[in-house]
Amino acid sequence: MKKNKENKAIKYALAVALCVFSVGAKANTGVGLFVGEPFWGLEFKHNDIRFNVSLDDQFGLGANKSFQVSNTPLYLFVGGQYIDRNTHYMAVTSGIGAELRVKPMGFYIDVGPNLYLDEMQFELEAKAGLRVYF
Repeated sequence: MKKNKENKAIKYALAVALCVFSVGAKANTGVGLFVGEPFWGLEFKHNDIRFNVSLDDQFGLGANKSFQVSNTPLYLFVGGQYIDRNTHYMAVTSGIGAELRVKPMGFYIDVGPNLYLDEMQFELEAKAGLRVYF
């Protein structure tokens, strides 16, 4: 019985600590639109993780992780994307980008070689977008 009370107290303390930590942590979340190659659409960014989905007539989605270049607007990114263009394409995405932020907006541009796995070929692709952060 005493052990159950101790376990509950530990779980309660951990839950409170997680809540306090999450309130103190500053999330960097934004939503926006982008244009580029191979598709255009909607993007969601949370901290260094980005997700995008096409809004054009053919399906496409992607996700990547960005790595900030120390105290500059530049970042490197790596991830993947899936595009349905008459055949199914899966690609490993990578590249470099820059973002200009003026609260609450951010304008960015990405460029990089993407390796399409079904054809084993590289294609240079770029996109530009605008996000609203909250």
